[in-house]
Amino acid sequence: MTLADQIASHVQANTDRLVQTLCDLITFPSIVKADPRQAGPGERDCQLYLQQRLHELGMETDLWDPNGPALYEKYQGRPGAHKGRTFEGRPNLGGVLKGSGGGRSMMLNGHVDVVPPGAPEHWQTDPFMPVVKEGAVYGRGSVDMKGGVTCMLMALTFLKELNIPLAGDVVFTTVVDEEIGGMGSLAMVDRGFKADAGIMTEPTANRIAPICHGVLWGKIVLEGIGGHAELTPNSWDTSGPVDAIVLCRQMLDAIDILNRRWQYDRRKNHPLMNLPNQIIVTQLNAGEHPASLAGRAEIIIDVQYLPHEKDEFGLGGHVKRELEEFVAKVCEVDPWLRVHPARIEWILDADCAEVPADHPFVTTFQQAMAEAAMKPALVGFGAHSDIGLPGLFGTPTVNFGPGDPALCHQPNEHVPVADLVACTVAIALAIVRWSGEQQGPV
Repeated sequence: MTLADQIASHVQANTDRLVQTLCDLITFPSIVKADPRQAGPGERDCQLYLQQRLHELGMETDLWDPNGPALYEKYQGRPGAHKGRTFEGRPNLGGVLKGSGGGRSMMLNGHVDVVPPGAPEHWQTDPFMPVVKEGAVYGRGSVDMKGGVTCMLMALTFLKELNIPLAGDVVFTTVVDEEIGGMGSLAMVDRGFKADAGIMTEPTANRIAPICHGVLWGKIVLEGIGGHAELTPNSWDTSGPVDAIVLCRQMLDAIDILNRRWQYDRRKNHPLMNLPNQIIVTQLNAGEHPASLAGRAEIIIDVQYLPHEKDEFGLGGHVKRELEEFVAKVCEVDPWLRVHPARIEWILDADCAEVPADHPFVTTFQQAMAEAAMKPALVGFGAHSDIGLPGLFGTPTVNFGPGDPALCHQPNEHVPVADLVACTVAIALAIVRWSGEQQGPV
């Protein structure tokens, strides 16, 4: 029996334990709060559960509440540094499974925070009471990304049970704050957790993704003049009113035009990405009263950028300026906006990263995938993930995890049990092939 067969057979025989571990994690409502100074109701309890599981494997652990203000002061203007974060009751967790020495180390990383479940009536089940049906585990976080955290934990558990001693260390880290910008990952690498290579188990449908997007969140503010909606208006250049919703429509049309241009712009495309960079409108806020024209409108946007577009600080400064110049040009063609131009208030800049396809870890991981009879082809991760932060501190990291990424943040989020099994096998085999067995090459 080959090593891949040995690992696969053991994982298959213990599928129930794999599924139960994910169900355990889902029951913790580790919801990230919109106010980053507040702890989610289950963030700490979820990390305490994982810490206990690591202790059972004989791992040394470190559970700590990061110092948000101190981190911001230290890294201001750099990836992952966001003002106003506090972490009381929102701990990070790190652990190390020591190898015998002489091998390469690997870091496994995931986040335990999840987005709010949304309207209860959109769910067929309670989002925090996991249900296993039709070959899948349902619940908030099953895909994004407690399924991935389960697989990395169980890969280590099963390697221990198979008595496969490793030469290299395996570092296990789970963080908070990923869903609102990634400062938890900054705290993790600042704490000193690093390795020769890493896997971040974001959902990729079990495909290796060595690249992710950076994202900018911004608010385009359009100022009009409010007034009675039903009465004959005066001219815009006297007393108005000027309907901010009309101005909003103009700006939305312009964003559509720019998206069509980006579709064929080389700078906005990457061969591993399925889609070009996009400016995605995610929220609209306008109007004060049913009988009043809107005096103000706000368009919330999510803007993607690629690693080759990063500025000198590793962030999206170039793309910010590109958007600001575009909005200024749009305003020039409207007489009101020429005098009262729209402005962009930037909310968040979350970095991106790319590990070269010929990096030794990428090729080793691909070989392990082929050994496990899985597809070794590389893909792009279309959203932001935190892989850039370990990379900045010397740990080249790829995304790889179970589940359909399109189900992230959706009601009735679910991950196939078969994906969990395959992911666990692949991670376990990649650990062995990268770190090496204690008694020599496999």
